[in-house]
Amino acid sequence: MEFATWAYPWDLRDEGVESVSSRLRGIGVDEVNLATNYHAVQAFSPHDAGQKTHFARASSYFLPDDRYGDLRPTPYEGMDGDWVESITAGAEDLRLTSWTVGCHNSRLGMANPDVTLKSPYGDSLVFGLCPSNPAVQRYLTSLVGDLASREWFDRIELETFDYFYGTGFGWHHQKIHAELGTLGEFLFGLCFCEHCREHAATQGVDVEEAREATVEALDAIVANDLSSDTAPEEWVRQHQSVADYVAARQERLVDLYADLAAAADGTPLGYYVGTPEPGREWMAGVDLDRLSAHLDYVCLPAYESSREAVLRAYRCIKRLGPEVPVHVGLLPGHPEIHDSETLSRIVDGLREEDVPRVSFYNYGLLPDRSLDWIDAAIR
Repeated sequence: MEFATWAYPWDLRDEGVESVSSRLRGIGVDEVNLATNYHAVQAFSPHDAGQKTHFARASSYFLPDDRYGDLRPTPYEGMDGDWVESITAGAEDLRLTSWTVGCHNSRLGMANPDVTLKSPYGDSLVFGLCPSNPAVQRYLTSLVGDLASREWFDRIELETFDYFYGTGFGWHHQKIHAELGTLGEFLFGLCFCEHCREHAATQGVDVEEAREATVEALDAIVANDLSSDTAPEEWVRQHQSVADYVAARQERLVDLYADLAAAADGTPLGYYVGTPEPGREWMAGVDLDRLSAHLDYVCLPAYESSREAVLRAYRCIKRLGPEVPVHVGLLPGHPEIHDSETLSRIVDGLREEDVPRVSFYNYGLLPDRSLDWIDAAIR
């Protein structure tokens, strides 16, 4: 079993790449999943000796090349040079993975509302870029190609290279006082931009019937005429035009991933599964079996509080039948895990399942005691 940790570039720079490398190797971790292109964040760093919190808008931590079109990564304003390049140059004892966020980018969405997800009501959901949009597709494939061409990384892991977690909510400080439930959040985030509509229409879908059924259901949930607890699978099965619309966007994503694999040009690609929850990846536009034809592995962030819950989530993904290895991510700290024994039991359970690789979230966010728990679990 291999072990990795996610990390932000400022954590490695503040503590020193060599110091972090030595500490991680000392506890049995020899790989860092480094944030390279990321969404807006405030991160609290409890074991950083200096600055305790970091703010960043949706930014890249490398300087992009000239292959992009109208959309391109926005380098972080706080960088002095290219942070990723300098980190990779100093991390000779660590393997590096590019942890890359795709469609969750409020900075690009606010500046370019024409490329964002559009709710069934016509709202621009500016936190999410729509992967049906040709400009977004070029952005995503350029991003993967750019990172792969640098030869910095052993692999690239893709987060939100899809229809944004299967929900229409993702803004910071969002306010929702209508009980929408999983079904309502999914329906509100079902994109009806011109590109999603056009593609579905070419597949023979009655797009307007699908949109109207979606709006009627949302209005009924708000009015308490349709239970917010209604299972999304059950509701979609009862509305054929919406089922067809969902299938059409799954087809769109399969085509995109073929292009992403070509852009990676041999650099292994992984994709984060399990959102909005394991087994419901279809809500984010994902047909996991077909998508895996263009992937080298998938990674399940199983941020759960017990061995039983983690293994349940892992086995759920395995039952979906991806023809690639399934890696697992764990959160060995608040609010999920609160002691060393629990983490060790979880890691032992994953060993018994022959999981090839476990990643821990997240080096800079975890207090020192959590790093000690990782050490104990690995040993």
